[in-house]
Amino acid sequence: MLVAALLGGLAAGFLLHGSLRNLEHFSLRLSWLVIVALGVQVVIFSPIGIWLPSQVIVTMHLTSYVLLLVCVACNLRRPPMIVFGTGVLCNMVAIAANGGYMPATRAALELAGIPVSSQPHNNSLLADAGTRLGFLSDMFAVPRWAPLANVFSVGDLLVAVGLAWLLAEGMRAGRQRVAAALY
Repeated sequence: MLVAALLGGLAAGFLLHGSLRNLEHFSLRLSWLVIVALGVQVVIFSPIGIWLPSQVIVTMHLTSYVLLLVCVACNLRRPPMIVFGTGVLCNMVAIAANGGYMPATRAALELAGIPVSSQPHNNSLLADAGTRLGFLSDMFAVPRWAPLANVFSVGDLLVAVGLAWLLAEGMRAGRQRVAAALY
């Protein structure tokens, strides 16, 4: 989803006559928290995570979402961050309500070509009758025949839309400053 969001944001930015150069002047408060949060997720869901106890992984996973929400809270003046943050919050709530794992529906897993197992895999758990907040689970899928096939949730969609919008806004930032200076 992040790749699609980045590509969509770049396309929208260019269509709106933005420039990549404008991104160097675009800043967010506490943006380094996003890098730390992503770094935490890379560690816990990589081969390194195999050596960590499951409770440590769950705690680190939820902490990464808290870090993202702190960054969002410091940047609420930007509407794309509200959309992004809503998606992060949806995912965090679903994960917290289900013991630290994002539930994924059998249909979505099968469509994406991901092995269906009752054991947690990476950050996912097969949704069942005991799943809490199932409407926030990974219930959609990019089909197995498509590049980067995977499952995703409503929260992931909101994160992607917010990220794409933020990137397009950043690419247009220089044009907006010029327009503001003219008035």
